[in-house]
Amino acid sequence: MKVILKNQWVVKPAEATWNGTVSLSEFDQTFALTHVPTIYYYRFFNDFVTDEIVDTLKISLSKALVYFYPLAGRLRWINGSRLELDCDASGVFLTEAEADAKLDNLTDFLLSPDYNSLFPRVDYTVEINELPLLFVQLTKFQCGGIALSFAISHAVVDGQSALYFFSEWARIARGEPLMFSPCHDRKLLRAGEPANASPTFEHLQFNTPPLLIGKSSTENEKKKTTKGAMLKLTKHQVEMLREKANQGRCLEDSKERSYTRYEVVTAHIWRCACKARGHKFEQPTNLCICVNIRQKMNPPLPNTYFGNAIVDVIATGASGDIASSPLECAAKRVREAINMVTSDYANSTINFLKKQQDLSIYQDIHAFRNKEGPFYGNPNLGVISWISLPVLGLDFGWGKEIHMSPGIHEYDGDCVILPENEGDGSLTVAIVLQHAHVDAFEKFFYEDIEC
Repeated sequence: MKVILKNQWVVKPAEATWNGTVSLSEFDQTFALTHVPTIYYYRFFNDFVTDEIVDTLKISLSKALVYFYPLAGRLRWINGSRLELDCDASGVFLTEAEADAKLDNLTDFLLSPDYNSLFPRVDYTVEINELPLLFVQLTKFQCGGIALSFAISHAVVDGQSALYFFSEWARIARGEPLMFSPCHDRKLLRAGEPANASPTFEHLQFNTPPLLIGKSSTENEKKKTTKGAMLKLTKHQVEMLREKANQGRCLEDSKERSYTRYEVVTAHIWRCACKARGHKFEQPTNLCICVNIRQKMNPPLPNTYFGNAIVDVIATGASGDIASSPLECAAKRVREAINMVTSDYANSTINFLKKQQDLSIYQDIHAFRNKEGPFYGNPNLGVISWISLPVLGLDFGWGKEIHMSPGIHEYDGDCVILPENEGDGSLTVAIVLQHAHVDAFEKFFYEDIEC
C-alpha cells in the first residue's frame, strides 16, 4: 500500500492559554517517553468530503487545545536526564494523506509494517524541544473511508489521559460542549518536590530484567526479527479461562475475589509465551504489569488528572513452573503483583526515582536514538490492559469507527489487551514476539483454553 502525504499543518490553541514551565512527575519521566500510536478506521457515505473533514479536525483540535494546552507545548531536558514541560503553545502536527488502497483491503487490521505509512512519522533524531507532543494523520482511502491515527507523547499523558483528550476533542468536533475540564496539577504526584520519608518497598521494575540462561547480554535477542499478531478471545473463551483459574477456590467462604478478566488473560498470555519460547524449566522470567494509581492514592486523584498516573510492577517466576502449573498459579502471581500497589507503594516509587542522579537508564527514548538501552523481550513480557479504557466509539461527527487498534511496534514481549470492536465482551490480544515464536504462541493460546 502506497500512502502520499498531501498537506501538513501546525495547529495551535484557538485562544491564548497559560504560558510557563511545568515540572513533570517521576511517572511522566520514566520508561516510555516516546509517542504512543493508535488508529481508528471509519467508513463514509457520499455526503462527506475530505476538505470538510480536515476543516472540522483543525478547528475542533485548536479549540480542544485551549483546555488541554500542555499538548501544544514542548519538552526540554534539564539536569540528570530529567524533563520539564514548556507550555508555549507551539502547537501540534496534523497531516493529510491519501492511500492507493481501499478500506476493505485492510479487513485483517494486523500489526503489520505494511501499515506503517498510515501512522504519523515521529523523528527522534530531532532535538526533543523541537518535537511536537501530538501528531495526527488523516488518510483517505480510494473507497471514501478514512483512517485517523494519533501519536501522542507518553511523557505527557498515559492511556487514560490520552483517551480522555480524544473523547473531549470528538465532543467539540460534534459541536458539543466540553464534558469534563482536565486537572493539570502535577504536584498531586509531587512533581518538582524533593524526596520525603515515606515507607520503602522493593522495586523490581528498576532492576535489570533476567537474561536467557547462559547469555551475558541481550545483544543476540535484540537482533532477532519480530512479528505482531492480533488474537481474538470471545466472551465465552474469556469466561472459560476465568472458570479454569477460579476452579477449586472456595470463594463463597472466603474474602477472596474471583480472578478478573485481566488477571486470567494476562496469566494465560504469560504461560503461552513461556511455552512458545521453549525455555529451560529453571529460566527466570519477569512479567511487567502497568497499574493505574488514580484511585489507589490517598487522597485519590481526580479521574480527570491529565498526566501519567501509572506504576509498573513485576511478577516473577521460573518459566517451566509458569508453563506447567495450573492457570490459577500464574493468575495468583499477577494478582499479588497488582495488590502491592498502594498509595505508600506509589510514593515509595516516586522517592526512589527522585533520589536517582540520572534517569536515562529508565527512559526508552534513548534506545530510539542510539539503539542502546534496556531490553524487555525474551524471556520477559509486558502486558498492558486497555479493557476498561474508553477506546471504542470515537465519533467526530461522522459516526463511530468500524475498527480501532494499537499502533505498529516491533518490540519483542510487548502486549496490549483491548476490548473487541463489537463491544460484546470479547477481547483482542495484540502481541509482538520474535518471528520464530509467533506460530507456537498462537497454537498454545487457543489449545490451552480448551484443555
